[in-house]
Amino acid sequence: MNKKSDIKMIIMFIIIGVLLFGFIGYKVKSDFFTKDEVHKKLLSLDLYGYTLSKSDTSLYKDNFKTLEAVLNEKPINYSDYAKQVSKLFVIDVFTLTNKVSSTDIGGIEFLHKKLKDNFKENMGATLYKNVEINLDGKRTQELPEVSSIEVTDITESKYTYNEIEYDAYLVTLNWEYKKDLGYAKSIKLTLIKDSDKLYVVKGE
Repeated sequence: MNKKSDIKMIIMFIIIGVLLFGFIGYKVKSDFFTKDEVHKKLLSLDLYGYTLSKSDTSLYKDNFKTLEAVLNEKPINYSDYAKQVSKLFVIDVFTLTNKVSSTDIGGIEFLHKKLKDNFKENMGATLYKNVEINLDGKRTQELPEVSSIEVTDITESKYTYNEIEYDAYLVTLNWEYKKDLGYAKSIKLTLIKDSDKLYVVKGE
């Protein structure tokens, strides 16, 4: 009888251990993939799908608030809208200090949906490939952080994307980093206006 009780007790401990291990594994995985999406969301412009997170830099937060003000104006000034989306895209893509891993790619929410998967893949294999995992905020790896940014030129145009012609904005930007580590400092972006929303579709 005692042996049977001991066996039952051992089995119970094994079951509890498996369940606990599974929960911990799920929790770590969940935290890893939802760190910015859930835990750190501060503000969301729901109509446009733009979100501000606790981990975003002060430069990003300031420009996000400017974007919010632009989108609250009626009618919307699309030239100003294009400038702010371009700034936020660049800041988020080229600031790696707040990214938790090589798969935590910035700028995704400003891209046209048909570009997102390829962009993630390309960035993960290039700019982001050496970003170390940083779940506890103690990473010592030296990474770039955009410290200032300006739009040097903006032009209204037309752009054909997926065989459809859209109103478009060509935006040229220059930026600086907190420390120059040899990363890009300028880009020309093409944004299209699709259903009253602007999307980045090209960078050169």
